[in-house]
Amino acid sequence: MLLKFMNIHIITLTSMLILLMMKSSSNFSIMSQYMMMDTMSIIMILLTITSTILIMISSNLFSEIMVLIPMIFTTLIITFSVSKIFIFYIFFEIVLIPTMILITKYGKQPERLQAGIYLLIYTILASLPLLASILYMKNNMSFPLMINQTMKFKFMMLLMMAFLVKMPMFFLHLWLPKAHVEAPLEGSMILAAVLLKLGGYGLIRLMPICFQKLNSMNYWIISISMIGAMATGMNCIRQKDMKSLIAYSSVAHMGLVLSSIFCINYIGLTGAIMMMIAHGMSSSALFFLVNDLYMKIHSRNIMLFKGLLIITPNITMWWFLFMAMNISAPPSINTISEIFIMSSLIMWTKSTILPIIMASIMTTSFSLSIFINITHNKNMMLPFNQSKQKTYLSLMIHLIPLIMLLMKMETMCI
Repeated sequence: MLLKFMNIHIITLTSMLILLMMKSSSNFSIMSQYMMMDTMSIIMILLTITSTILIMISSNLFSEIMVLIPMIFTTLIITFSVSKIFIFYIFFEIVLIPTMILITKYGKQPERLQAGIYLLIYTILASLPLLASILYMKNNMSFPLMINQTMKFKFMMLLMMAFLVKMPMFFLHLWLPKAHVEAPLEGSMILAAVLLKLGGYGLIRLMPICFQKLNSMNYWIISISMIGAMATGMNCIRQKDMKSLIAYSSVAHMGLVLSSIFCINYIGLTGAIMMMIAHGMSSSALFFLVNDLYMKIHSRNIMLFKGLLIITPNITMWWFLFMAMNISAPPSINTISEIFIMSSLIMWTKSTILPIIMASIMTTSFSLSIFINITHNKNMMLPFNQSKQKTYLSLMIHLIPLIMLLMKMETMCI
């Protein structure tokens, strides 16, 4: 227990130091030969720090995973801080190792091995073209140089494939629901909060290289992403497993993020960054809520949960709040991010209005459906123990950034 709180204090002090370095300026940046820290890096680093602290508070297995979580944390911090593209690729791949160990060793079901193989095959096969592209460039280019000097790189899909799988883009997403369902709580939280954002971070960083080829590819990417947002929303309505439902809703949200990035305008980019932060906090909290119910009933089947409003009114309130965040209800950063994303897509082409409406209806439908199913109706369950105090602390820390960032949105503009 002492070691756990020492680790929490160390990570908290690190985040405070970074915040002090930032001072109050949103245009903060540090550049050196191998390391860089601009606004985009700071946003992702702070998201990583917050998620790691929340995992330490929420975890019931911390004594068993206290080696893996600091490894993932350190690797992610370096990934978001390096300036050289080849070093970025190395740490981008290294983070896969502790994540796969977390899923395959500490998952509860025998299918966890299959989930680990899916994760390995999808991400490594997609990353090999990225490695080939980096080697093809011949010089270990840095990210700041890319912004100032646009390269005529012909093979855009080879460079982007690794990040499209990591997002994940529809048709390349099958590894994610399996990984989420089989992972323990800590694995699901770190996957939802930070690891999915690695794809968006990589896309934003490497876009200047492929700028000339984007106009021929973004029609395909945006079309597939919008179809994916609608299809996964429909799939969520018929899901019985709560963890699988939240995993598929992550695919829908990441589809919107991917679409807005490929619109190639400032509003879309800002909306994508906001959505990544908003989804990181709200999806992580939903996985934590599902785990809280699983620890009491030992099942994740929606049909088994009835009348939680009478048994646990406190948890029911948190379910309501985070389901509201999931459908981007105000006042939260989710609302602003979705408005920005919708604006950028409609500015790009008015044909996206119908897919946007359909995706929004589907998201609202499954969110209301799961909430009504588990909280209302006649209660047929035996009484169970109330949640621990740390559960409410973790949920409160998840909620505060989603509300408070609304007051300081300029910190998320790059």
